[in-house]
Amino acid sequence: MENKYCLNCNNPVSGKYCSNCGQKSDTHRITFKHFVLHDIMHGVFHFEKGMLFTAKQALVRPGKAALDYIYGKRINYYNIFYFILLLIGINLFLGYCYEIFEKRVFAEYFAEREFNEAGIRLHEILNTYTKLMILTVVPVFGIKSYLFFRRKKLNLTEHFILSGILLLGVALIYTIINTLTFLGFIIDSENLKTYLIYFCFPFLAIGYAMYGYFNAFREDYALFGILIRLIFLVILILVELYATVFLFLLFFVGKGNTIIYSL
Repeated sequence: MENKYCLNCNNPVSGKYCSNCGQKSDTHRITFKHFVLHDIMHGVFHFEKGMLFTAKQALVRPGKAALDYIYGKRINYYNIFYFILLLIGINLFLGYCYEIFEKRVFAEYFAEREFNEAGIRLHEILNTYTKLMILTVVPVFGIKSYLFFRRKKLNLTEHFILSGILLLGVALIYTIINTLTFLGFIIDSENLKTYLIYFCFPFLAIGYAMYGYFNAFREDYALFGILIRLIFLVILILVELYATVFLFLLFFVGKGNTIIYSL
């Protein structure tokens, strides 16, 4: 049943949406059935809009999805940055659960590992500043793509959106891999997490980022031109990454300390 007045701003309405604030005119009181079937199931799992649609677009066609979003096709997408923050929370929770299982399943192995004071300090810092470190990726990558792919004539903020969708895709890949690490408890392999997180994920993340930029800008450059730009972009990212990690360790952990992880 459509209301004659908008329940949000009290503006008279004559169609399906309020012309003043955009809220639907058939808004009604919340029932348990409506909350579960509509607000949760429809809002999260609807394939035409919401989280699953956004996740699929970010993974399958990240560059094109970013351009669609930039050029105005936004109604079907869940908020990208809310999604990233949600995935960060999920991965922190998965990490907490993994530590609990690890202490129980691999108690002997876990007891034999030695973390020096610097290593423990680094672990605490990474947990504390995870959100800040991850979200700095958006402007840093946005500036790089703005400099490398000027022919598309996107402004800097639009390159930030592209970087945000690529970051979402990387976060989705990490979440999948992070979930797969729990298979180590089933196959009794304490090294599976090390292999997936430290060896597989970096290659997948770099490959995905290159595919995303290629997917976004392949129509604006010849194949050789875009490949050269992608190679230089990856080299620059790796150099900056190692420099950032070095400075990070030097500043937070302390000069002269050695971090030991017996993985």
